[in-house]
Amino acid sequence: MSMFLDERSANLLKLLQHSPLSKMKELEAQTGLTRRQIQYALSKANDWLEFQGYEPIQYSRDTGYSFSGTIKDEELKVKLTKRNYIFSEADRERVFYLMILLSGEELSVYHFQSLTGISRNTVLKDLKRLKEKHRNMELKIQYSKQDGYVVKGESRGKRYVIEHLVHDVLNSPNSEPVMECIWGRYESRISAIRSQLEKIERELGITITDDRLHELTYLFLCTDQLIGKGEALSAEPSWEPFVTTEEYKMVEEMTKTEAFHSTWSETENLYATLHVLSVNRTKDISPLKDDEIIQRLLEGIVEEFERLAFVHLQDKEQLCQQLYVHFKPAYHRLRYGLPQMNPMTGRVQKVYPELHHLTKKSMWLLEKELDCPVSEEEVAYFTIYFGGWLRRQGTTLDDRKRAIVVCPNGIGISNILIYTLRELFPDILFLDVLSVRAASDYTLSYDLIFSTVHMRTDATLFVVPPILELQDKHTLRQQVMQQLYGYTTDRVDVAALLKIISKYATIHEHDQLEKALQSRVYEHTPKVTQFSLKEAEKPVLEELLNMQTIQIQPHVSDWKEGIRVAAKPLVDLGTVETRYVDAMIEAIETNGPYVVITPGVAIPHARPEQGVRSLSMSLLKLDEAVDFASDKPVRLIIILAAVDNDSHLRALIQLTQLLNDPANIEEMLRTSDKEVLMEYVHTYSKEEAE
Repeated sequence: MSMFLDERSANLLKLLQHSPLSKMKELEAQTGLTRRQIQYALSKANDWLEFQGYEPIQYSRDTGYSFSGTIKDEELKVKLTKRNYIFSEADRERVFYLMILLSGEELSVYHFQSLTGISRNTVLKDLKRLKEKHRNMELKIQYSKQDGYVVKGESRGKRYVIEHLVHDVLNSPNSEPVMECIWGRYESRISAIRSQLEKIERELGITITDDRLHELTYLFLCTDQLIGKGEALSAEPSWEPFVTTEEYKMVEEMTKTEAFHSTWSETENLYATLHVLSVNRTKDISPLKDDEIIQRLLEGIVEEFERLAFVHLQDKEQLCQQLYVHFKPAYHRLRYGLPQMNPMTGRVQKVYPELHHLTKKSMWLLEKELDCPVSEEEVAYFTIYFGGWLRRQGTTLDDRKRAIVVCPNGIGISNILIYTLRELFPDILFLDVLSVRAASDYTLSYDLIFSTVHMRTDATLFVVPPILELQDKHTLRQQVMQQLYGYTTDRVDVAALLKIISKYATIHEHDQLEKALQSRVYEHTPKVTQFSLKEAEKPVLEELLNMQTIQIQPHVSDWKEGIRVAAKPLVDLGTVETRYVDAMIEAIETNGPYVVITPGVAIPHARPEQGVRSLSMSLLKLDEAVDFASDKPVRLIIILAAVDNDSHLRALIQLTQLLNDPANIEEMLRTSDKEVLMEYVHTYSKEEAE
């Protein structure tokens, strides 16, 4: 019967205390252990419980494992000291790395063995793994008989690693044994440093979060140990302005107390000052006007978030005051490259993907100011603030339809389009404006696409002109309402209205009144709240064939190269993938030259799912014919990339009408001017199908 608990059994016991009823599958999912490992650990836990006089863990086929007792945390921790604690692999890595970085004596394998109670071979394996793991940090673990184990590399790099290690150790489930290994003999100094930090809190009128105060205490002890070893930081000019701050004066006073055994230089005091400035707080009484840059950025970020999410944040001044408590330290962290660990990042990204995405986009002002990216960890904190504020005022983004805007027309047009759509449909959450290529790789989920081109998609597609005129807006609203609610607002018959007016009044300027009424009616059509347009008018030929997608070349080596050259503009534009080109070639190899529809003209195509991103066409005119078969020479190759069964039909009918007249083909083959080809395309784009 065991007097002591190992880490695994203790963790399971803690888990069962918080979740009184747990099935084996749940325990496997939560711990990552196998069924056999769990059963063995539970058996050991029961031995310990019995020895300590507790009721054992019960098992029932219906409810699983249950534990009704309550064990005080300190009772579990007492049993988990370094003398009886079985260190996990991750624990050993942290202990060894911190020992090598901080120890003032020469370290041998024996030191690691005596601290952790493991074999020499395991120590050597751990050290080898540790070396490999941190090789890219530009730090090297080396051994020599004279100096023992040491870490070679830049002092700033070592500080960065220690900052992460301190965070990981203090936030691990069983931190006590690891902390005892590293800092067990420094209890009085730790207590004194913490008291000094609490004094700084009082003097500055701030309250540092408990976990960050804990981390800062140990980080400053580590810094003192490093300075004692001669691992001082070199001067950093960008830190020097902080010498005049209240925080610096207080830090300088703190590092001269008995809690610190080393002499801190100005640079070291500045290092500590930056950490005090950048530490998360729960309270900060310094007024917002203290720092104009931070105030301006904060207001800008809040406004940008409102614009992107199309929400109105109430009590903005109060929100800014709360955000300031977090934002001021975040600003210093980002500006001076101090790491921020946020254990909630993964969960925030998973549970609130759209909110996190829009928050990240609103950070561009900060990125521009600091000339560096804002980390996911920092964005997650802002996401939590914005999400909390929206919940508080009863606004949620969850019930809004999510949309992307696809516009290959360039940034200027794209921005006008998304701005117009946000105004037209305030209850749709517009996530991004994207190119066709980017839309096909987009990772966030969405319900709707507003696109200036026809696309192959499972989402509800609304094809819209790049610039929406008044009539377009009205039509779009009507189509959206029909799609969303199954009805539209009654369209006002302006002509009938004018007849009624003329019965009872004299109309002096009939045309002007008609125009004014139409404008007023369209302008005040009730705004729609959610969805989008299934299909806009099918594009005409000149919307697909233009100067960008038409080419004239002297010759190609064979018909395969002809198809590749003809399709290149579409691949470059991102409307088709390269596999669509291969699919067209494969189709001809399998089925013969069926694409030669009239002497001298071929229209290669394949199925939409074989790599079409959006409806498109291209044309290649060759000076020398290329044989698609021995009796089928071709000089006009027109690539067709359709996304469905009908969006391309109007353009295709117009193309057929153009090609039905042999004189047109003859003239097109004779010219070496793209403008002439475009004139034909333009002429037949006006022709309506019979």
